[in-house]
Amino acid sequence: MWFKNAQIFQLKDTESLDTNELIDKIPEFPLKECGSQEEFSFGWLPLIRNSEQWSLASDRCLLFRAGKEEKVLPSAVVREELEAKVAEIELIEGRKVGRKEKSDMKDELVFTLRPKAFSKRTDIWAYIDLQAKILVLNSTNASMTEQLFKHLQTTLGSFPMTPLQAQVSPSSLMTDWLVKNEVPASLETGDECEIQDASEDKATIRFKSLEPLSEDVTRHLQQGMAVKNLGLRWADKLSFVLHDDLTLRKIKFDDALKEAAFNDSQGGGLSDMDANFSLMSLTMREFFASYCLWFEIN
Repeated sequence: MWFKNAQIFQLKDTESLDTNELIDKIPEFPLKECGSQEEFSFGWLPLIRNSEQWSLASDRCLLFRAGKEEKVLPSAVVREELEAKVAEIELIEGRKVGRKEKSDMKDELVFTLRPKAFSKRTDIWAYIDLQAKILVLNSTNASMTEQLFKHLQTTLGSFPMTPLQAQVSPSSLMTDWLVKNEVPASLETGDECEIQDASEDKATIRFKSLEPLSEDVTRHLQQGMAVKNLGLRWADKLSFVLHDDLTLRKIKFDDALKEAAFNDSQGGGLSDMDANFSLMSLTMREFFASYCLWFEIN
């Protein structure tokens, strides 16, 4: 299990956070089939489909998975049905359908069509690191993040966490790195960069397959634009795109790490996952220590 994205939150009180309680309670709050009139359902999932393994512990870290099942009701279908009903009323009754009546008709259509809609499932992986005092999500989706927190609170009664608080602006710091050519020693710039100006229009320029330290990038930065996201490589262990909201996207762990995990595995689904998670979480713990120094995160 190698995360491709990372949203990191700080745990407020790890002493009162009992991961053994979470391990015991996760199976009690599983993902259930979305009801006929429910927009969605959310709950925990086994790590591997049809298995009894709901979590995985490794060196004070705990991996778990949740899922969201939602009814897919395309807006085009609702709009088409609504337009047909409105046209029918106007033709038969010889009157215009008002806005309030049309809104009520739409709600009724959604109620009628939802039980017939297909269901779509989206998964979100996460792990707790009690030593680093962080929660790491393999997602940058705000809706999924909110649902995961709510479900953690439902499962445990409370779940004290907080977004990372940087003492320096991530955008300003990344801009300084490029303008001054002072990237931290453990980092190398990649070939991806997005910059944005401070105007209301927020004009954006994206650079791909280009060295961010090139004159094409720094010239715009010297004229007042700022870095919105930047491709980086850390300690020859992973590459990623760092965004100004402190999220990491497009994470790629080094092949040497994956090979080491493969060699540690005994073969098979859970064994492979255990080896992968062990190396990934240790690497991310080490990375987070550097990450905190860059942005002065306490």
